[in-house]
Amino acid sequence: MPINKATIMPRGPTLGHVSLLPENDRWNETRAQLLAQMDVSMGGRVAEELIFGTDHITTGASSDFDNATKIAKRMVTKFGMSEKLGVMTYSDTGKLSPETQSAIEQEIRILLRDSYERAKHILKTHAKEHKDLAEALLTYETLDAKEIQIVLEGKKLEVR
Repeated sequence: MPINKATIMPRGPTLGHVSLLPENDRWNETRAQLLAQMDVSMGGRVAEELIFGTDHITTGASSDFDNATKIAKRMVTKFGMSEKLGVMTYSDTGKLSPETQSAIEQEIRILLRDSYERAKHILKTHAKEHKDLAEALLTYETLDAKEIQIVLEGKKLEVR
């Protein structure tokens, strides 16, 4: 999903927000789309780790982790997107055997870990663009999709 807006302005429980807006109505999502949403959710924590170091990460990404975990859990328990567990749904996980519960948790952990690593690779690969976006957000606080694209192209934004 394309980014609609990014802001560092605190809103409610969040200290910043990236708004995604689908290009058209979607009734189904592909595995790739779900994984990409998880990767976006991991971006804030990964950025903290890369910029400030692991000793200076914050609690700011907790709602992003909640979102990524919900997606991973649905992929495993509702959408049959686990190679290990197969195309089966698990509606009431509390009534499952401890082994099955453990297998579900392990699959969720793998999805989350892999997502974190993909986000880290993306931010490392695009460190200059990341730095440019961070500087633009520090200057303007909120960027819309067009402004984000201008920054990613290495161009300067017009003074507001």
